[in-house]
Formats: sequence, structure tokens, C-alpha cells
Amino acid sequence: MTMFVEVSLSNHQVTSVDDFEQAIREMPEVVSCHVVSGSYDYLLEVVSKDLVAYEQFTRKLQCLQTVKDIHTQLAIRKVKDRGALPIYL
Repeated sequence: MTMFVEVSLSNHQVTSVDDFEQAIREMPEVVSCHVVSGSYDYLLEVVSKDLVAYEQFTRKLQCLQTVKDIHTQLAIRKVKDRGALPIYL
């Protein structure tokens, strides 16, 4: 299963951001992590074998001190994935 998880941090102090990003790098369920603009600070792409495993992942995420808010979107099916990158000359 693939989920897209939006995460807000409770503060943006350098040490808090660094601690959060290091924790994310160490979580094997997170296959990509992007700093984003808008309502949330990060967009995570998370892969899990089932909802029970995903719940275990979210519990780890909730334990991080700087995490304020988590929203999950479940991918129903893939329409396109990893297409060729356009080359601009």
C-alpha cells in the first residue's frame, strides 16, 4: 500500500527540523520526503504492507516531539509512475 502523508511541525527551529529529518531518513517505510509549501511542511510517500503496519508507522511518527499534525491520503491505484524525465535544451 502507498500512502501520502502530510506532516506539520510544531516549530521550525533548526534543531527541531534537523531532528525530524534525521528521524525520517531512518524510517524504512518512508520512500520519499519533500519539503513543501502550503498548509503542511512535509509530504511523505510511505509504503506499508497493510493498515496494521501503517498504524505502527504512524505511532512512531506521532512520537516525534516536533510533529504537530499528520494527514494521510491512501493511494487507490496508480495511473502513471516514474515516467521519463523531459529533457530541455
